Amino acid sequence: MKKMVSLLTFLFFLSGTSLVFAESTEKIDLNTKEGESVTSLNNLIQETITKNPMLLSLGYQITAQGAKTKWIKVRPDPYISNSTNTHQYPFNYGSLGEDPMNQVQFVLGQDFPFPGKLKLKGKVETAELGRIKKDYDLTRLELTSRLKKSYYDLYLTTKSLRVIEDVKILLETLAGTVKAKYEVGDGNQQELLKVHLEISKLLQQLETLKKNRETFIAEINSITIRPQGTNIDEIEDIKKQELSFNIDELLSESKNKYPLLLGQKALIEKNDYGVKLAKKEYYPDYSVEGGYGLRSKPMDPMYMFQVMTSLPVYFRSKQRNQVKEANASLQAANENYNATLVETEKKVKELVIEIEKNNTLINLLETGIIPQARLTLDASIAAYKVNKTDFLNVLDNIRALLEFQINYYERLTDYEKAIAELEPLIGREI
Repeated sequence: MKKMVSLLTFLFFLSGTSLVFAESTEKIDLNTKEGESVTSLNNLIQETITKNPMLLSLGYQITAQGAKTKWIKVRPDPYISNSTNTHQYPFNYGSLGEDPMNQVQFVLGQDFPFPGKLKLKGKVETAELGRIKKDYDLTRLELTSRLKKSYYDLYLTTKSLRVIEDVKILLETLAGTVKAKYEVGDGNQQELLKVHLEISKLLQQLETLKKNRETFIAEINSITIRPQGTNIDEIEDIKKQELSFNIDELLSESKNKYPLLLGQKALIEKNDYGVKLAKKEYYPDYSVEGGYGLRSKPMDPMYMFQVMTSLPVYFRSKQRNQVKEANASLQAANENYNATLVETEKKVKELVIEIEKNNTLINLLETGIIPQARLTLDASIAAYKVNKTDFLNVLDNIRALLEFQINYYERLTDYEKAIAELEPLIGREI
């Protein structure tokens, strides 16, 4: 409204000229003052992505898990051993040849998990890598959504502060006018007291809003990892996004792109491979060894080869329960996914309703209620000028118009905050 209410009313009471409000939908100006820097929402989002420790931690987890998916599929390291068979004391190499059993033996061995186990371990860890990546995507979207909502709250608070400051200036002007009329016997003390009471109420609101503004700035600093105490002088003006929603498309998108659901799908996949791996534990692992025994003349060298295998004889208490554990984990992951899917569909539906509701109210306020309130105020001021209405009626109309302005910004920020809250659920920014 570019301070139109306060300025024009001020001119009316000072000069006595008629006041006519334009029927435009222009609102109180929030343009940047010269010399003030604008804190961009996009810049804050980039700061969050590059600096937030939760995202940095998940990035390192992705790197670590990516490395694990590679080494987990590799066979155990081979091993080598050295042993001696000598008389009297170890390493009595002079006794070689005195007995056929005396020798220095070197053994090279390799453990082999049962075929398929290493491949399944790789699939388990690859699925876990996919889950961590979806955790990263979810955290990034949720932090961005949280930042946007705080930014919109800061915008609403800033707008409300300026609206109320304008009201305060206007009421202070009116107080002077009412006092002048009272002194010449053309007014009454009740009107003067009413104006001062309204000013006191506005001062209380201003203090509350200033503290709220500090809270929202602290929240933004926390998300972007800025030092607490970093101030935000000016923010961007918010323009309503013109969107068209198809609820069925959004539900489909959330099912296929919501990182939380995708992460739970990856966990289901991981547990499915876990069941297969647990069943593989019924099968034995084995190792192969080859050795060379050095003996002195006239004894010839000796050669050794052996195959060893584990015996899963405790399968009733061990492997069977491993399979039971893996199956239960798989079922738990499936049920958790189903519960999340139901809750997500409900949340998407609620947010779409919230967006549509606020869109309707914004249009009503912008094209109907606010212009009508301006006309009402214009008429009441003209009537007050010729003593056809009382001052309290004018005061009520001024307060109503400015309350509608604040309500417009409340609906606008609620609209944008609902969109921001919807973004993680559909896996992308709108």
